[in-house]
Amino acid sequence: MPGTEDWAKWTREAVVEEAAALEALATGAVPAPRVVAVTNGDDAGGNPALLMTRAPGRLQLAPSDPRGWVREMAVMLARIHASPITAPAWEGWTDLESASPPPWSHRPHLWDTAIEAACRARCRDRRFMHGDYQHFNILWRRNRITAVVDWVHAASGPTDVDVGHCRLNLAVLFSAELAEQFRHDYEREAGRTVDPQWDVTALLSFSEDWHVGIPRQVGGRTTVDHSGMNLRVENLLQVAVARL
Repeated sequence: MPGTEDWAKWTREAVVEEAAALEALATGAVPAPRVVAVTNGDDAGGNPALLMTRAPGRLQLAPSDPRGWVREMAVMLARIHASPITAPAWEGWTDLESASPPPWSHRPHLWDTAIEAACRARCRDRRFMHGDYQHFNILWRRNRITAVVDWVHAASGPTDVDVGHCRLNLAVLFSAELAEQFRHDYEREAGRTVDPQWDVTALLSFSEDWHVGIPRQVGGRTTVDHSGMNLRVENLLQVAVARL
């Protein structure tokens, strides 16, 4: 955990950077909340704060048409990545230097291969990315996306990390097969192939903490299959590693 001063500094910067991302998005084709007011806390001697408009729609975690649902998300992500927006450089969430296969895995070699690939990954084309793109940050109405929210991690970096992060969340809550469909739909919409090195980089952020965090995010909106979560993620990782 960061110290109090580091956390305060990050919060001030994050509020301002999210506001900047939302203001840049306001003139584009990606639906997002609009900024009403923002302060980093210094001018009023208080806390950082960002006031934004209320976006229409609600979370959809039990779609009646899962294939159409992920297709909509893939199209929206490609649209985000095509946005000509400048943002701070992306910073990864995973400490690859200390990464190792999880103790529950029966395929540790798979994780070793993924870690080696992630360490070799190089970003050759930095573009605008959401930074935390997944179904918990998307609002829907009548099976259409009405808003993408939570832009605090918006950055310029390897956009395929966005793809991998969404795939990880899909495997955690649904299946590796649905996560694979998301990749195919994204590649079709974006007109390019997802780099498997960045894909596995995103998948390596999975840990036992997700077993605690995911139910909180779900909030009773759908069931969470804890017993199969690790296996679903590992199956997706195997598919991604096979593409290296």
